[in-house]
Amino acid sequence: MGGFCFVHAADLHLDSPFASLKAGSPRLAQAFIDASRASLQALAGVCIERGADFLVLAGDVFDAEQQSIRAQFELFEALSELARQGIHTYIAYGNHDALSGWRAILDWPEEVHFFGADRVESYPVSVGGEVAAVVAGISYAQPAVVENLALRFRKNDGDPFTIGVLHSNVGGDPAHENYAPCTLSDLVSTGIDYWALGHVHSPRVLSERDPAIIYPGCTQGRNPRETGPGGCFVVHVDSGGRVEYEFVPVDVIRWHVADIHIDGMSNLGDLVEEAKAEIARLAQASDGRSCAVRFRLFGRGPVHSQLAEGGGADDLVSAVGEDIAPGTRFDWIESIQDFTRPDVDRDALLAGGSLISDFLSLADEARSGPGALERIREMLAGDLAHPRAARIIRDMSDEELVALVDRAESVGIGLLLGEEV
Repeated sequence: MGGFCFVHAADLHLDSPFASLKAGSPRLAQAFIDASRASLQALAGVCIERGADFLVLAGDVFDAEQQSIRAQFELFEALSELARQGIHTYIAYGNHDALSGWRAILDWPEEVHFFGADRVESYPVSVGGEVAAVVAGISYAQPAVVENLALRFRKNDGDPFTIGVLHSNVGGDPAHENYAPCTLSDLVSTGIDYWALGHVHSPRVLSERDPAIIYPGCTQGRNPRETGPGGCFVVHVDSGGRVEYEFVPVDVIRWHVADIHIDGMSNLGDLVEEAKAEIARLAQASDGRSCAVRFRLFGRGPVHSQLAEGGGADDLVSAVGEDIAPGTRFDWIESIQDFTRPDVDRDALLAGGSLISDFLSLADEARSGPGALERIREMLAGDLAHPRAARIIRDMSDEELVALVDRAESVGIGLLLGEEV
C-alpha cells in the first residue's frame, strides 16, 4: 500500500437560517450566512493546497432535510471543482440532513460518492494505480437514529487501510442528541483504522491511533456554544498505515466567550476600556478573522450598581461593539451577561450571625462541589414544568451552574440589604 492524504470534515450546516439574527440585524445574519459559504470554499481550498487524494464529510453537511437549491448548488460547485482536480468526495448524511428530505436532481461528478442508509457501503480508493484504502460509511434514513450503527462496520482480514464514516454520539455526550449512540470500545472492535466522525461541534481526538478516532467539529461556529477555531483535519497515512493528522481552521467568524472581572474598577468607563482591550486581544488571537463575543461580567465593586442604574449590561453593547458590514472584518458583541455582585464586605456579612449570614452560608454550600451542584441541578429541573427548560438546566455545566448561584447570591444580598440590584 502506498501512502495517501485525505481531509476529514463534518457539520458544515449549510443553509443555517440564523432566524434570530435576521430579526434583530439582517446585515449580521447575512454576514454569518456568507461565512458558512466562505468556510466551504476554504475547505475545498485546503483539499487542493494540501494535495489531498479525497475528502470525507461525516454528516450534517446541510442544516435541514429540506435543503435550498442555492446551498445544494454551492456544494455542487465546490465538489465539482475538487473532481476536476482529481479529488474524490465521500459523503454521509446525519440527523440534520437525513435522506428522508428533499434533494434537487443534480448531475454529480462520478468522483462524488454518497453513502446510503440501508447498509454500510464501501468504496475502494486508488492512489498511483493501486488500491490504497477503503472508505466505508452509512447515512441516516431519518433524522432520529437510535440504533448503534457502529456495530454494522467491520474490517475484514486482508482489507487495506479502512476509514469509517459515521455521524454518531460516542460515549453519550449530554451536550448532543444521543443519535447513533456507541462506545469507544464498539469503534475499536470493528478493526477500522480511522474513524471519521461527525455530530460533535468541537474538534476532539478520542483516540490518537490504532485506531484514530476523531471529531473535526463544525467548520463555522454558529452560536456562543461553538467557540474557538472551526475547521477540518488533514490526515496523512504512510505506506505502513501510520497516521499523522493536523487540524486546519477554515472558519471566517470566530466565537469567543470572554470573562471580565470588575474588582478594582471604579466606573463604567474602566469596564468599556477593558472590554475593548479584550476584543483587541481576541482579534489578534483569531488571526484577523471577524470575532463574535459574549462577555460575562464577574466580581464585586461600584460598577455593579452603576450597571443597574444605567439600564443594565445590554446598554454597554453599543459602546463597545462596531457596525457590521458583510464582506468586511468586524467585531460583534453578541451579549454582555452581568454576574457581578454588590460592593459589600461579604466576609463581614457572613460573620454577622444574621439571616443574611445564613443565606451566604447556603450559597457557599451550594458551590461546595459537584455533589452539591448536582443536587441543585436536579432540584431546579424538577421544579420546572416545561421539559425543554428542565433539560436546559440538566445540561448546564458546573461552571454555568456556579455562575447562576453567584447571580442568585448577588440578587439575594441586595434584597436582604434593601438595595436595588
